Amino acid sequence: MKNPILVGGMSSLCLLIAACSPNNESTSPAVSEETSQPRAILISIDSANERIMRDSLTREQVPSFYEVFEQGACTNGVQAAFPSLTAAGHAALWTGTYGNINNISGNNLHPLPRDQHTVLASASGYSPDNSSAEPIWISAGFAGLKAGGHHVTQAPGVPGFPSAVGERTPENEAARQRVIEGYSKENVVVMNGYNDQIQSDAMLRAADVSWENQPTWANLEQLNSERSPQFFSFSNNAGQFYGVVFGNDAYDHVAVNTAPDVNGATIAYAAEVERSPFANRPLARHFSDPLRVEHERGAVFLRLRLFEVAEDGRDFMLFHPPMHVIEVNHADARIAYENYVQGWFGNSATRMYSRGEFGAPFYDGGDGLAEARYMETAELETKLFNRGSQWFWDELGVELLVDYFPLGDSIDHTIKAFTYEGYPGFNADYAEQAHALRGAVWELVDHRLRHLMNLAQQDNAAVFVVGDHGMRTSWREFRPNVLLQQAGLQYLDNNGMIDLSRSKAASNTGNWITVNTTDFRGGTVAPEDKDAVIAEIVTALESLVDENGNRVLERVYVASEHPELGIGGPAGGDVYWAEAHGFRSGRAHRADGAIGSIRLWATHSHASTEPLMQTVTCAWGGGFEANRIPMSRQIDVAPTVAEYLGVPAPAQSVGTSLLDALKTINE
Repeated sequence: MKNPILVGGMSSLCLLIAACSPNNESTSPAVSEETSQPRAILISIDSANERIMRDSLTREQVPSFYEVFEQGACTNGVQAAFPSLTAAGHAALWTGTYGNINNISGNNLHPLPRDQHTVLASASGYSPDNSSAEPIWISAGFAGLKAGGHHVTQAPGVPGFPSAVGERTPENEAARQRVIEGYSKENVVVMNGYNDQIQSDAMLRAADVSWENQPTWANLEQLNSERSPQFFSFSNNAGQFYGVVFGNDAYDHVAVNTAPDVNGATIAYAAEVERSPFANRPLARHFSDPLRVEHERGAVFLRLRLFEVAEDGRDFMLFHPPMHVIEVNHADARIAYENYVQGWFGNSATRMYSRGEFGAPFYDGGDGLAEARYMETAELETKLFNRGSQWFWDELGVELLVDYFPLGDSIDHTIKAFTYEGYPGFNADYAEQAHALRGAVWELVDHRLRHLMNLAQQDNAAVFVVGDHGMRTSWREFRPNVLLQQAGLQYLDNNGMIDLSRSKAASNTGNWITVNTTDFRGGTVAPEDKDAVIAEIVTALESLVDENGNRVLERVYVASEHPELGIGGPAGGDVYWAEAHGFRSGRAHRADGAIGSIRLWATHSHASTEPLMQTVTCAWGGGFEANRIPMSRQIDVAPTVAEYLGVPAPAQSVGTSLLDALKTINE
């Protein structure tokens, strides 16, 4: 039975700006022409680390990355934000500042101002509320460039520019108003779908829906079903949905709509799980067309993949990805993007895969079916991210595209740890299967990079390939709050909660320790006593050993002594550390000891001084040639891209442009 075609079609809307060629003709002059404005794509590949890639992925698997590393101009490693976390790393990339200046100190951080919050309070680093630095798309917009941000962190809301203590200063208010003005400019279009996920991904089974024996469906004859239709309904955070299972020789199709009507329904068919290479076929070809769903907060889209149907049509495996409302600083751009992409979502279904919802994973006795099903979700993610990038580049005609892709990070968190031979429970069979799945996923990441390279190459534009952090394996945990209790620096109340009225220090995130000074609400340590408390903290950290007498923390960093690392600041901590291999840190405050065993996992969040936490900075195309220069910093990226484009660096940037060094070939 052929797959029915959804009534209606996908329309794309080109915004009426100068970049859209009225005759759809090529408008791609070479960068070398003095009259042309260079164009650039700044793409952050989450968890990109060159050493890890070269050690674990072949040239055949990720040819685009090898091309960038070998034919582009690259630095020999990049100092990430400390701790090496996604929100902090991207804030450094976008603004040219680390957390001690931009106040995005981690994925979670101290909310400001301090006098309104306790030392244990925590806020999201993905939000702009704490941010105190201007991102590159704003500075580029003020310089007159068409600038786009595609699902970038700390956007498109306005940075809070809060004070460390007290009310916002006039200087900070002026900086904040400048960003507000920047987001109002028609030449600046920035979006983020991560801010508003309406519904998470799901695998619907018979038990997850309500079966209906006598429903009233309109236009059933359009199904041309020889089998008696089986009707069901379900609801989620996006709304109410109606479905029908149908088919001819077998039940092999499902139609779903927001009303019991075949007209306008999206139709999924039960294809065999995809196992052929994606190089010569469309990505995610077995997913249904998107169904537009109007939600009170905005439009979302439902796409379906029918993996299995029972013989009687009364059970199935029906997957849908997450459903997001896209937040954009201009309403017309949101509508145009929605119509062009139709159903962007933030990440592949690694969590569902880990829970066994696609079937048993390889590490739980699986036969590969779960992995194949998961891969289809990764393909769809890649496809829709690419469509979004293409909309910015071709339809909107931006001269700066700041872009992102999380797929590699997601799979590495999930399975990379199985490949680490230093793990005491290392299993060679698991490692082989993890290598295979990880390699297949990174091939999609490479496909994503190649798509951006192809877009840029059409206009001789540069692609700046960067990352936020690396990745390493851990199976043990360090608990700084428990250590503080053992050192007499923190106390629990009768309910087992941290008693801040008696505690001198705490770790609100697990990534650092902060002294409970009186600038925090309810703080207990006077400013003149802070250094003495820090000394006690350092002694406790440096004295911590495991059961074999080995140090758990290889190095301790006092923030005030290491401004070069960008640690500390009002939203960060006072003392940081580098864990020994196998350890990661957590914020638990009730446990049997300061260290303990936890589940095997691949992590970052570690010290940026560790090579495995370093990331990449490369420039490819747009006049760049093969070159290598010394190690750089994430905060050097924004000023480098800005100079390439001929615009000022972001207002608060303290990084250094690498442009001359990257373009100077040393024979």
